[in-house]
Amino acid sequence: MTTKPSNGSFIVIITIVIAMILMLLPLPKVLQLFRPEFVLMVLMYWTMALPRKVSVGVAWAVGVLMDVMMGGALGVTAFSYALVIFLTARFHLQLRQYPVWQQALIILSLVLLVHIIAVIVSPQAATWFIWIPAVTSMVIWPMNYALLRNIRRSFNVN
Repeated sequence: MTTKPSNGSFIVIITIVIAMILMLLPLPKVLQLFRPEFVLMVLMYWTMALPRKVSVGVAWAVGVLMDVMMGGALGVTAFSYALVIFLTARFHLQLRQYPVWQQALIILSLVLLVHIIAVIVSPQAATWFIWIPAVTSMVIWPMNYALLRNIRRSFNVN
């Protein structure tokens, strides 16, 4: 007996909301530097897996919400998320073919791009610590990928 594929929009939204909550969790000042970009990683996974469901518009809307929630300059995160998701959507077929460790290296460069854009717009945020979230996102990517793939398969999201 085969199961009917679900639309899955609800599952995608739930995973994005959980990632947003993870970004809002209070951490000690030292650990805040190491917080991975959970929202961006979830958006990138869904863009690689379902490019017609999660695209630049979704990334822009989520980025605006993140700007409001984190108290940043309105539109900066939205622009950087939209740019990264555009690049991910553009090359999603190639990215899906790479092994997870190579995808993690791409995550490193794209998360670093988000932080570089933030530094360009807001130079007071320019410290050498901007690369730390990119490295932790790279390290977390294989677990994030496996978890979201299992969720997608369990709920038959397509």
